[in-house]
Amino acid sequence: MTKANVELSIKGESIQSLYGYYLKDTFLVNRRYQRKLVWTLDEKRAFIDSVIKGYPVPLILLADIVSNDTRRLEIIDGMQRLNAIMSFIEQEFDVNGEHFNLDSIADTKLQMDEGRLVQKGSPMAREICANIARYQIPLSVFQEKGASHVDEVFRRLNANGRHLSKQELRQAGATSKFASVVRKISCSIRGDSSASDILNLSAMKNISITSKNLSYGINVDDVFWIKNNIITRESLRESNDEEIIADIVAWTSIGKSLRSSSDILNQLYGFETDDSDSTLAQQVEIAIQKINEDQVASNIQLVFDKLISILDASGKTFNALLFEKQQAKISRYFQIVYLTIFELVIEQGKDISNMAGLVKALNKSGDKVIKLSQGGGNWSAKEKQTAIEALEGPLRKYFAKSKTNDPTRQQWITRLENILMQSSTEQSLYDFKLGFHSLSKDAKFDKSLFSKIIKTLTAMANTMQGASGYCVVGIADTKRSAIAFQRKYGVEGTSYSNYWITGVDAEANEYHGGVDGYFTKVTQLIKAQPISERDKDCIARNITTVRYFDKTVIIFKIESGSVPSIYDRQYFVRHGSNIAEVPPEQFSNLFSRFPQVSQN
Repeated sequence: MTKANVELSIKGESIQSLYGYYLKDTFLVNRRYQRKLVWTLDEKRAFIDSVIKGYPVPLILLADIVSNDTRRLEIIDGMQRLNAIMSFIEQEFDVNGEHFNLDSIADTKLQMDEGRLVQKGSPMAREICANIARYQIPLSVFQEKGASHVDEVFRRLNANGRHLSKQELRQAGATSKFASVVRKISCSIRGDSSASDILNLSAMKNISITSKNLSYGINVDDVFWIKNNIITRESLRESNDEEIIADIVAWTSIGKSLRSSSDILNQLYGFETDDSDSTLAQQVEIAIQKINEDQVASNIQLVFDKLISILDASGKTFNALLFEKQQAKISRYFQIVYLTIFELVIEQGKDISNMAGLVKALNKSGDKVIKLSQGGGNWSAKEKQTAIEALEGPLRKYFAKSKTNDPTRQQWITRLENILMQSSTEQSLYDFKLGFHSLSKDAKFDKSLFSKIIKTLTAMANTMQGASGYCVVGIADTKRSAIAFQRKYGVEGTSYSNYWITGVDAEANEYHGGVDGYFTKVTQLIKAQPISERDKDCIARNITTVRYFDKTVIIFKIESGSVPSIYDRQYFVRHGSNIAEVPPEQFSNLFSRFPQVSQN
């Protein structure tokens, strides 16, 4: 007999004993791998009816966990059944018009006497309830040997796919940032989110998806996906909503060339990959790390909020807004609308400027604008991107540049990498600095270096009308500088292209009490610089902090105006990485780069 067999305990436990465990919060639910409560009222009644009639029921699998000298039982398989038992005992539903008789067992009678339970409706005969309480539920209990052990048991138990849907199997026990973001957003949209992944079984009813016949939990008809006729109730039970979110997270994180299919989802979760595709899960993981997991979730939730505000303004469901007649299986149409708004709001930094016009443009767009092939299976990236571009055209006019400069939006992560890559061929518009303190001991803030950065930005703006220049602080442009920074602060730079992202965090923490204090100081210094009010406003509005992996960089940006930018009564231009003053005899050449000046 193997060690695993010795540690596996299989026995029968009475419902009365299980209810006692329940009252002591012995049963735990781990939402990392355990699916949501989805049994309908009919399914719960059918299970209790089987118990009443003495029919055999499936085995319940538990993991024996000891934490802080307290024994707890984590539910691996059987959460729906245990919930049905406990909720029937606690008067949440009836069977054949009769409720469990609270006088039948000591625990429920005590709770009734103390006012924690109230007998509802017609009580079931005490004899029947006593038989229910004595019914032996088959249990299999094994000793937990760590989270990965429990995850593997859960996966193997459901490997045939008959117990869980494909998406539930993908999410089961997944610890990647991708899985975490999908789980977090999906729960938020459904409304069944929880502060912790580990919950007592008794708490699950508050976030369960229920029918209108149950007085607790979340009414399935109120869930966003059902209320807007995007997917069916059965599809929600099968976690198809999470597949939609997974597609969106992948598309917005690792680019717009990813087709949608079951096997792509498997690869994103690290399943069923061959050598050529084995990096897909790694790609999305790295992309989310760059952006920051919370920011990815925040960006996606922000666009959902925008979409909800559009539906509220229209007074229609999503299905009714897009189609003259209600359509079935419109999850792909939802993705097109969602990703179009994501493109405009997150990637282009815009906001809705004309809600009424936007609603009108979206009205019947599923019939008139969005053209998609029918059927399931693979959904090509080309078809998806073509549909997004087609819809963006008529919607774009109802968006304008956002008045609030959100420094942590995702587009800056991609732009930072683009800046690093493009600087090798367009040096005049890019500059990089380690920080504003030298690497010597107790070095003071170098105001002259700050002034040089501002001067450099004005020189970049003078390249031509319409130019945008960047100076990024927190970047080492040589390996030598990165090593010197590491010796000073103990922080190793993250390499990208020919640069090392060192961040300003260490410098900010040592001299300014953190990044916020550091950022406040540099923004205040802009006001004292000898530049035009127009340039002060432009630089102040566009200065931004970006989290790249675990490091913060500060990006200064300037956009050229209709006239050349001036610094301390002088004009400068940039040639490569060098700044040169423009002599008076070259003023006409400089001003010729800004043809609109003659119109002012």
